[in-house]
Amino acid sequence: MQFSNSETQQLLQTTARSFLQDTFPWERLYALEDDKDQISREDVARFAELGWMALIAPEAEGGGGASLLEAAIVIEELGYAAVPAPVTASNVATLILQTAEASQQLADLVSNKRTYTLSDGVRRLRPVSEGLSAAGGKLSGTLPLVAFAAISDVVLTPLTIDNEPAFAALPLSDGEQEPVKLLDRTSYANVRFDGVALDGENVLAIGPAAEALHERCDALTTALTTIELAGMMRRVLELTTEYITGRIQFGQPIAKFQAARHRAAELLMSTEMTRWAAYHALWRFQEDHEDTEEVWLAKHYAARAADPVYQHSHMLHGGIGVGTDYPLHLLTQGIIALAVRGGSLNELTERAIQSRGLAPAEQAS
Repeated sequence: MQFSNSETQQLLQTTARSFLQDTFPWERLYALEDDKDQISREDVARFAELGWMALIAPEAEGGGGASLLEAAIVIEELGYAAVPAPVTASNVATLILQTAEASQQLADLVSNKRTYTLSDGVRRLRPVSEGLSAAGGKLSGTLPLVAFAAISDVVLTPLTIDNEPAFAALPLSDGEQEPVKLLDRTSYANVRFDGVALDGENVLAIGPAAEALHERCDALTTALTTIELAGMMRRVLELTTEYITGRIQFGQPIAKFQAARHRAAELLMSTEMTRWAAYHALWRFQEDHEDTEEVWLAKHYAARAADPVYQHSHMLHGGIGVGTDYPLHLLTQGIIALAVRGGSLNELTERAIQSRGLAPAEQAS
């Protein structure tokens, strides 16, 4: 794995950072936090114009033709800028629709005719039986925490059809939305389907094929959100370094005090380890979609690192770090929110064990 960007990748990173700084300054992020603004379909259209919504779709089909690692550059910059955007969900949907050979739906995504999102149920840690089900051609149940539901057209989700596992792309217009507010400024909604007709064309897979699609969706979502988390950590590191270098106490920058230097070093190590573990995991997944062990290990480390990054950054900022008129909390809230997505540390450990084909100790005979 190469640990440096090519000229093309550097241009992609520079372009993404410049666009996000201009379009989403701190003032707009504060407005998102206070519900005075929201990510809109116009924002999605601008992301689509840049090619971000289908970065990994083949160029022959109108996509960006990027690798997963190149798509990760943009997603890391979204984390760095603390911008809640449906880019990750859309690119996960791109891979899933390609895998399912849903050519028409993929064309709709690439052309921005329809915006795709994911349900929280893509996480295999939640049993499918607790979510959506269909019987007799009628769909019933609730999808919890569907990100960007208000500005999306289709949600990818696992479900059961006549007690058999399935995976589908469902029109959100068929459900009733209940908005949910969380700390990370992403708009969510619980979407309830109450006896609506299930169109068979929206079912991407049934049985073992659906379970494999579900696993792939879960793993890629986890890998890319860990990349986004790493981008947030990197921005926190830069903000903290800038602050302790410029803050003068007792006639010298507080960065010169040993205690502050130790905390800053721990912050650096946690950030860099999270970032490169995430990229290594994504590289492994890109080479072999069945290889998910590193994904869960990377997320496990990131979830452990999130708390010290949060604590050390606020500690080094002192009192200014707890003020809502300083942008640190916009990043640290996002870090904590992303860290808990995907399950607890014990659950992530279990996922890593399962990905190696091993049974937990208590199940071993």
